[in-house]
Amino acid sequence: MAVELIKDHLSIDETKGREEVQTLVEAEIYLDQTKPDIDKVFWTQGKPEITSIKIVKDKLLIGGVVNFKVVYKSTDESLPVQYIETTSDFREEIDIEGINKEMIGKGRANIEHIENEKEDERKVLLRALINIEGKVESNSSIEIVKDIKGGEGIETLKEKVRYNHLLGEGYGHTLIHEAFEVDDGMPDIDEVLKFDLIAYEDESKVVDDKIIVSGTLECSLVYYGGKKINAIKKEISFNHFVDIEGAVKDSKCQIKMDIESSNYEIKEDLEGNLRILDLEIKVRINGKVYEQREKNITLDAYSTKKEIDIERENIEVVENVKEIQSKETIEGSIEDSQFKEVYSVEGSSTILDSRIVEDKLIVEGYTTVNIIYLDSDSEEINTLSEEIPFKSYIESEGIDETMTPEIESTVEDIAYEIDDSKLILKVHLKNLIELNRRKNINIILNLEEKEEYIDKSKRPSITIYIVQSGDSLWNIAKRYNTTVDDIISSNDISSPDTLMPGEKIIIEKNVDMNF
Repeated sequence: MAVELIKDHLSIDETKGREEVQTLVEAEIYLDQTKPDIDKVFWTQGKPEITSIKIVKDKLLIGGVVNFKVVYKSTDESLPVQYIETTSDFREEIDIEGINKEMIGKGRANIEHIENEKEDERKVLLRALINIEGKVESNSSIEIVKDIKGGEGIETLKEKVRYNHLLGEGYGHTLIHEAFEVDDGMPDIDEVLKFDLIAYEDESKVVDDKIIVSGTLECSLVYYGGKKINAIKKEISFNHFVDIEGAVKDSKCQIKMDIESSNYEIKEDLEGNLRILDLEIKVRINGKVYEQREKNITLDAYSTKKEIDIERENIEVVENVKEIQSKETIEGSIEDSQFKEVYSVEGSSTILDSRIVEDKLIVEGYTTVNIIYLDSDSEEINTLSEEIPFKSYIESEGIDETMTPEIESTVEDIAYEIDDSKLILKVHLKNLIELNRRKNINIILNLEEKEEYIDKSKRPSITIYIVQSGDSLWNIAKRYNTTVDDIISSNDISSPDTLMPGEKIIIEKNVDMNF
């Protein structure tokens, strides 16, 4: 019977590379004629937005824009608090070896530090240090040999590969229309100075052909009213589903949410006072559904009877061994400032190091919190940036040191309270962890059985082989054109996977009568 290669395809959704760079973005803001002069800058806000991602050979090109907003105290007592806005572009090249335009590029950006310099009463210079993370993913299909049928005396070596099989991905939009009124005892809204939104996932479930998502939209508002600055924080719950053809009930999924657009309007209440904020927010929800599968790959083959030719290729297979989603709370306090009132606290998370020791994943990093507050001593509005380090120990069944962790960390919420002029912080983090195992495999592309039989006539009836370091029963059997089962039988081996260097192995000759 002729040799028949039974082939299959291995579909792998993998991260081909991830790198982070920093870039400095500068901008100048000039006041227009309608704005009063600057007495003092209260705070500066910058929001980076990725606008373009392109892949060329070994490079990920990321372009974007930073939307700056400067809130300042004016010299006009009738218009005490004002703001001005501007934008500035950025473009960065990130080197990631081995990527190409057929892959999918992704990016995200956050501001690590922002500073301002008042050059005169009508001009402000801004500098923002931006962290840009570039990520390239590939959904590739590799042809493999899963089995070999036919031939004479063909022996095969197989290995199981575990991977995430992508069932489907897609996105949807949810439009959230909500209005809320400022709390009793708070003044009317004269001017909105700062408006921030964060959308995060509370729960998600995969059903056939869709993901059902429950989320929270956190709204933070800083406004001027009643001759002072005020702050409000509201949470809006929402539910939505993302259509994903091919999704199977109870499969695993990944969800990512982004604020695509936001609009607000200040409206009057029943008494005619400006106390209602009417919101219309569009949230984009990206979903990916997958299931973990295992497939056999035939890595090697030989014949105990005939000569064969094998065509091979070296490939790298990334086994998506495990995914872990962890949530934790990082606590910290700031004591070197006098906090009378806090208007805004924003944060971002940075991973410095991750490693596996024994059966634990150790993650080290820090959260950066940016605070706008009223100082109780000076009665001035100040800003403060503080880093809170953290070190997490994550335990999960099946973790070992052959795996490489890839972690995406985000800040979902920051709770805070003032205690005797100290600021107590609780930062709620969400970590999405992928544990991968990279393998270099020499796969079989083609196998041809020749007509010539292997000449064993000149070999001794019994060969005594001394085991060398790195030997396996498969390698020894292949070298002498016998089988692993024959060696086990001849030597009464009870632990085939454990060979000790120096151990003696008996190889018995089986002569093929066709020769």
